[in-house]
Amino acid sequence: MLRRIFLTFFFSGLTLISYNQPRNLEFYLNKGIQNSPLLNDYKNQISSAVEDGLLIGAAKKPLIEAKSQLLYSPSYHNFGYDELITNGGNYTAVVGVTQNIFNRKELTNKYNSVDLHKQLVNNSSMISANELNKLITEQYLTAFSGYSDFIFNKTFLELFKKENEIVKQFVKNGVYKQTDYLALLVETQSQEILVKQLESQYRKDLNSLNELCGLNDSATYDLVKPELKIKGTPDISKSPAFLQYKIDSIRIENEKVSVDIRYKPKVNWFADAGFLTSNPWNFYRHFGYSAGISLNIPVYDGKQRGIEKQKLEFDQNSRMGYESTYHKQYFQQVSQLTDELKALNEMSAQMDDQLTTSNQLVKALKEQLEAGIIQMTEYINAIKNYKTISRNINLINVQKLQVINEMNFLLTQ
Repeated sequence: MLRRIFLTFFFSGLTLISYNQPRNLEFYLNKGIQNSPLLNDYKNQISSAVEDGLLIGAAKKPLIEAKSQLLYSPSYHNFGYDELITNGGNYTAVVGVTQNIFNRKELTNKYNSVDLHKQLVNNSSMISANELNKLITEQYLTAFSGYSDFIFNKTFLELFKKENEIVKQFVKNGVYKQTDYLALLVETQSQEILVKQLESQYRKDLNSLNELCGLNDSATYDLVKPELKIKGTPDISKSPAFLQYKIDSIRIENEKVSVDIRYKPKVNWFADAGFLTSNPWNFYRHFGYSAGISLNIPVYDGKQRGIEKQKLEFDQNSRMGYESTYHKQYFQQVSQLTDELKALNEMSAQMDDQLTTSNQLVKALKEQLEAGIIQMTEYINAIKNYKTISRNINLINVQKLQVINEMNFLLTQ
């Protein structure tokens, strides 16, 4: 009976102990993106940039204003302002219109600024989403590793509990010695402590995953093993982080153009119509209109233009330095992760062979146990060794998934 239980356990697989409805990595990734305040902020910034473009379009149209002024300036004897200046008062009610003309380059520059801002925000949103996906995947893998370890050891615990009852009867019947039963009992007690520790750690890891995804959920779930594959091949030109440097370069050049535009002559036309009089009692006799053109030509500003453009040159130099460093690190990291994944695959293959050997050892010891050649402790040690190898294989598989996650982040960041 005891041998049959061991064989059923080792050679027909583990039975999972279910919590609630299973959850997979995609569920947490979707919730994390949906609940991220930073990504929602980026969406609002993009919408705001669209409104900025509409403001530029509205600003190029004529500005119409209604203006009025009532000014009374009394003068008598030796008191009061000079009437030649004040006319005793000023009463105005006009509708004025003004518009800047010959400013196509300025408007184009402003539209370019808005477009670049949208590109920067959209690219930053992609980078943040990739970073969040990486963090969620990392935490999911941590939780899944703990979950797998917990389920694996809990299955062993259930097995040991059944064995305890069986061995207890065998001891009473004289099939096994009391020391065999005590050895199994000690192993069962140790397994109980381990299972409690693993369950506590798994709950902590799952809570951390929920917090990262913006979920207020304290329930425990079965986690589905994630299927991660490397997404494409290294192409730095498609990397959002690399594109950020390119967009920033265009932004700096656009700001240089903006500085130059500010020092170009500006022409405005204006007109108004209404009444303007110094005597409020006969204002109806002073309706009229006026029109004109103004010209503003910058002459000297203390060399501010040169200073501003020099500052932008410094920004461009710094940007080029960061871009060059990122370019070198990108391919170096790709090479390191590729080598690490290759080493883990080789290690995994070796450990699979080790597990096969451990299975063979368990079978051989089982036959010797039936023949009464070995003690129960030797068989238990073989089982513990099998459990250790299985756990290490689980850890290696999780490490492989973590490296793939790092690689995918590098290829999409």
